[in-house]
Amino acid sequence: MFGTPEIQSLPKNVVLTDDPLRAKMLVAHHLEYSTPVYEQDEVLIYSGGYKGVPIAVVSAGFGHGAVLLCLDELIKPGVEKVIYISACASSIGHVGIGSVVLASGGSSGIFNKAITAAAKFGITASTQPVTSSCVTSPEDGCITEDTTHKLYEQASDACVEALSILTVSDNTLSGEKMEEHEIRSRFYAASRLAFETFALEIENSS
Repeated sequence: MFGTPEIQSLPKNVVLTDDPLRAKMLVAHHLEYSTPVYEQDEVLIYSGGYKGVPIAVVSAGFGHGAVLLCLDELIKPGVEKVIYISACASSIGHVGIGSVVLASGGSSGIFNKAITAAAKFGITASTQPVTSSCVTSPEDGCITEDTTHKLYEQASDACVEALSILTVSDNTLSGEKMEEHEIRSRFYAASRLAFETFALEIENSS
């Protein structure tokens, strides 16, 4: 899938999303420097850095199949840690629209760093298990996002650390949905948490 030599020297830390426009926003708002590495259709890859930590920003394209295929290709050159940022639905009363959710069930190391980063920078995040919409109903009281649990399984099989940071964009019980400008604002909060989580790598080793 990725046929360029630059992919082989991609940073070991990846912030992954599905939307190429959001990937460009991540690069513009967070990376201190960046180099475009790959572009084809909805797949964009940038290599850069945040607070001294080399980080790649990647858009995989829409749909969990595209995200999982992209993850598989990123694993080949040796990516070690992936934080996936996306939207989710909630049917939990206290986890309303706009909430940032740290999806449990993935790698404990990067998950614990995200909790530390959230506390350090005052980013309110709820820790919740995430399930597939195929096996739940609104009355179950859950967070649904179809890609996350499959991403966690694939990353675990490849010995890659993975974490999903999700923004609740709609509540299936109340029928509330976020406006697009609100989604962009909350996506920024979720993405900042992703980059600060990776930045802890430098702080903890210094």
